Amino acid sequence: MTHPIRWRARGRPARVALVVLALALGGCQSGPRPADGVAGATSGGRGWKPSHPDTLGPVVAVVGNRRITAHEVDSVIATAPANVRDQFNSAEAYRRLVDRLVTEEAVYQAARAAGADKSPGYQAEVARSARDLLIRGYYQDRMDALPPPAESAVQGYYDAHKEEYVVQPRARVRHIQLPTRAKAASVRRLLEKGGLWDSLCRTHSTDAATKNDGGILGFITPEVEYVPGIGKAPSIVTAAFELKEGETSQPLKSEKGWHLIRVESLEPKGYQPLAAVRGGIVDRLTAEASGAYSKAVLDSLKEQANATVFDDSIQVAVRPAKTPQDYFKEAQAAVLPQDRIELYRALVNRFPNDSVTVQAEFMIGFTYAEDVGDTDQAREEFEKFIARHPNHELATSAKWMMENMDKPAPDLEGGDTGDTGKRGAATDSTRTVPPKRTQGSP
Repeated sequence: MTHPIRWRARGRPARVALVVLALALGGCQSGPRPADGVAGATSGGRGWKPSHPDTLGPVVAVVGNRRITAHEVDSVIATAPANVRDQFNSAEAYRRLVDRLVTEEAVYQAARAAGADKSPGYQAEVARSARDLLIRGYYQDRMDALPPPAESAVQGYYDAHKEEYVVQPRARVRHIQLPTRAKAASVRRLLEKGGLWDSLCRTHSTDAATKNDGGILGFITPEVEYVPGIGKAPSIVTAAFELKEGETSQPLKSEKGWHLIRVESLEPKGYQPLAAVRGGIVDRLTAEASGAYSKAVLDSLKEQANATVFDDSIQVAVRPAKTPQDYFKEAQAAVLPQDRIELYRALVNRFPNDSVTVQAEFMIGFTYAEDVGDTDQAREEFEKFIARHPNHELATSAKWMMENMDKPAPDLEGGDTGDTGKRGAATDSTRTVPPKRTQGSP
């Protein structure tokens, strides 16, 4: 089954520099090249002028045999944010954009005439861009197949997360601000005897901002101790949610004095309806599902392509590159003779032409002789060494080893040490290679 790729802008950021889009739009939105018209002089050269109105709007400029229409310019402007589009309402600004499009078209035509589009660098960049567009277009089309969340899922999320959509209770409060507790109690008694709130507020309240409109403070909520017009007043907040609508409080203290409050209306705790928050829930569920859906799509594509990642190769790739000298030191530091031999051989195979490799070849024979005690294998290694490097200074040492490795080690102390006649087993990290024999040496 094929998936038609719908090339459309997906989340394209607004471009303030509109001319970036001019080349892309120039070849596909201006209509066919003119087959008619009137030849005439344009800026000192032979060009084309329209002979009748164009279906894509008036032709605002000509570059060679290429006409630029108002439709093309307007299409470029349409891709910009609204605040940028408004800048092109004047003829001067519109002319600047047309000039920019003309300049880009002139450069484009010159590049084509010079064969710049045949250069390897250009072709490689086009190939990369085409590959990227194909990948993103196909991927987005596959992602567009993700079905929207089922209505039952939306309802289920709303029910499970209802506290996220809570509307806190609030009370609309009036107050009369008074200088002392006694004055507040006196005004409260007047209210109990039938005094009118608004009249007593105008007469006695010390809050000039509210006394003439019935002392209205506005809404307060139980989780916030701030009261509009008063500031932090926890006693007023607490009392507001203990009173019934229309009831008057006892005198309450704040930093601004004493207050009598009356609750004008109470709105209980509630929840935003599903219809009001449905869009946000759908977006959230879609985002959650798209992650799993994207992974499933990509995994299936990799499976279809029989894709395989080699972790051991990745470890090799990220491992710092070692020099021949590093390998040689690693071999010398190995504890077991056979490990040293394998490491020397690995160095020889990996770096066959390095100067350190010659030393490693010699040390293979030396280790067989001195540490393994296998003189037959040592002799074979030394013979191969001499054949490959007959003129190397270590060839003399190899010959010396072949002549002397079967002989018992000398008694350095001159006494009975219990030596059975076998050569010592010092490692090659402590034993020195026999020196090259010079003229006059025994």
